[in-house]
Amino acid sequence: MAPMQDGIRINSGIELAGLEAPPDFSRIYKILPHARAALPGLSDRVNREWMGYRPSTPDSVPVIGRSPRCPSVVYAFGHGHLGLTLGPITGRLVASVVAGRSDGIDLVPYRPDRF
Repeated sequence: MAPMQDGIRINSGIELAGLEAPPDFSRIYKILPHARAALPGLSDRVNREWMGYRPSTPDSVPVIGRSPRCPSVVYAFGHGHLGLTLGPITGRLVASVVAGRSDGIDLVPYRPDRF
Protein backbone atom coordinates (compact mmCIF):
# COMPACT_ATOMS: atom_id res chain seq x y z
CA MET A 1 0.00 0.00 0.00
CA ALA A 2 1.17 3.51 -0.77
CA PRO A 3 -0.40 6.93 -0.30
CA MET A 4 -1.35 8.67 -3.55
CA GLN A 5 -3.02 12.01 -4.31
CA ASP A 6 -6.46 10.44 -4.70
CA GLY A 7 -6.24 7.79 -1.97
CA ILE A 8 -4.35 4.66 -1.04
CA ARG A 9 -2.84 2.53 -3.76
CA ILE A 10 -3.06 -1.20 -3.12
CA ASN A 11 -0.96 -3.54 -5.21
CA SER A 12 -1.63 -7.24 -5.41
CA GLY A 13 1.64 -8.21 -7.04
CA ILE A 14 2.42 -9.46 -10.49
CA GLU A 15 0.19 -11.35 -12.84
CA LEU A 16 1.90 -13.59 -15.37
CA ALA A 17 -0.30 -13.80 -18.44
CA GLY A 18 -0.17 -13.21 -22.16
CA LEU A 19 -0.54 -9.81 -23.76
CA GLU A 20 -4.04 -10.72 -24.95
CA ALA A 21 -5.24 -11.90 -21.52
CA PRO A 22 -7.65 -9.55 -19.75
CA PRO A 23 -6.49 -8.19 -16.38
CA ASP A 24 -7.60 -10.10 -13.29
CA PHE A 25 -8.47 -7.70 -10.50
CA SER A 26 -9.93 -10.37 -8.20
CA ARG A 27 -6.82 -10.39 -5.99
CA ILE A 28 -7.25 -6.70 -5.19
CA TYR A 29 -10.80 -7.30 -3.99
CA LYS A 30 -9.58 -10.22 -1.87
CA ILE A 31 -6.92 -7.96 -0.32
CA LEU A 32 -9.33 -5.11 0.48
CA PRO A 33 -10.63 -6.56 3.78
CA HIS A 34 -7.02 -6.92 4.99
CA ALA A 35 -6.25 -3.36 3.93
CA ARG A 36 -9.29 -2.13 5.84
CA ALA A 37 -8.15 -4.06 8.91
CA ALA A 38 -4.72 -2.41 8.66
CA LEU A 39 -6.17 1.05 7.98
CA PRO A 40 -9.43 1.53 9.92
CA GLY A 41 -11.63 4.03 8.14
CA LEU A 42 -10.43 3.08 4.67
CA SER A 43 -13.26 3.64 2.21
CA ASP A 44 -15.06 0.74 0.53
CA ARG A 45 -14.89 2.64 -2.74
CA VAL A 46 -12.33 1.65 -5.39
CA ASN A 47 -11.35 4.76 -7.39
CA ARG A 48 -9.87 2.86 -10.30
CA GLU A 49 -8.40 -0.43 -11.37
CA TRP A 50 -5.12 -0.37 -13.24
CA MET A 51 -2.69 -2.83 -14.71
CA GLY A 52 0.59 -2.14 -16.48
CA TYR A 53 2.58 -4.49 -18.62
CA ARG A 54 6.12 -5.34 -17.58
CA PRO A 55 8.27 -7.26 -19.97
CA SER A 56 10.04 -10.23 -18.50
CA THR A 57 12.43 -12.89 -19.70
CA PRO A 58 11.19 -16.48 -20.09
CA ASP A 59 13.53 -17.67 -17.32
CA SER A 60 13.11 -14.59 -15.05
CA VAL A 61 16.87 -13.99 -15.23
CA PRO A 62 18.20 -10.62 -16.48
CA VAL A 63 19.97 -10.26 -19.82
CA ILE A 64 23.43 -8.72 -19.40
CA GLY A 65 26.06 -8.76 -22.11
CA ARG A 66 27.05 -7.79 -25.63
CA SER A 67 24.57 -8.16 -28.45
CA PRO A 68 25.46 -11.15 -30.63
CA ARG A 69 24.47 -9.12 -33.72
CA CYS A 70 26.04 -5.79 -32.81
CA PRO A 71 28.94 -6.13 -30.32
CA SER A 72 29.01 -2.38 -29.66
CA VAL A 73 25.59 -2.74 -27.98
CA VAL A 74 25.53 -3.99 -24.39
CA TYR A 75 22.21 -5.28 -23.08
CA ALA A 76 21.13 -4.85 -19.47
CA PHE A 77 17.42 -5.54 -18.99
CA GLY A 78 14.92 -8.03 -17.65
CA HIS A 79 15.29 -7.38 -13.92
CA GLY A 80 11.56 -7.70 -13.31
CA HIS A 81 10.53 -5.68 -10.30
CA LEU A 82 14.11 -5.47 -9.03
CA GLY A 83 15.54 -3.00 -11.52
CA LEU A 84 16.35 -0.30 -8.95
CA THR A 85 17.68 -2.86 -6.51
CA LEU A 86 19.92 -4.56 -9.05
CA GLY A 87 20.81 -1.36 -10.94
CA PRO A 88 24.12 -0.66 -9.17
CA ILE A 89 25.56 -4.14 -9.68
CA THR A 90 24.25 -4.26 -13.24
CA GLY A 91 25.92 -0.92 -13.93
CA ARG A 92 29.18 -2.30 -12.59
CA LEU A 93 28.86 -5.40 -14.77
CA VAL A 94 28.09 -3.33 -17.87
CA ALA A 95 31.10 -1.10 -17.16
CA SER A 96 33.27 -4.21 -16.95
CA VAL A 97 31.90 -5.55 -20.23
CA VAL A 98 32.49 -2.21 -21.98
CA ALA A 99 36.02 -1.96 -20.54
CA GLY A 100 36.78 -5.56 -21.57
CA ARG A 101 37.69 -6.68 -18.08
CA SER A 102 36.35 -9.33 -15.75
CA ASP A 103 35.09 -8.45 -12.31
CA GLY A 104 34.96 -12.08 -11.20
CA ILE A 105 31.27 -12.66 -11.92
CA ASP A 106 30.44 -15.26 -14.55
CA LEU A 107 28.05 -13.60 -17.01
CA VAL A 108 27.28 -16.82 -18.94
CA PRO A 109 23.90 -17.31 -17.18
CA TYR A 110 22.91 -13.78 -18.29
CA ARG A 111 24.12 -13.92 -21.90
CA PRO A 112 21.72 -12.41 -24.47
CA ASP A 113 21.87 -15.40 -26.84
CA ARG A 114 20.71 -17.97 -24.28
CA PHE A 115 17.20 -18.13 -25.72
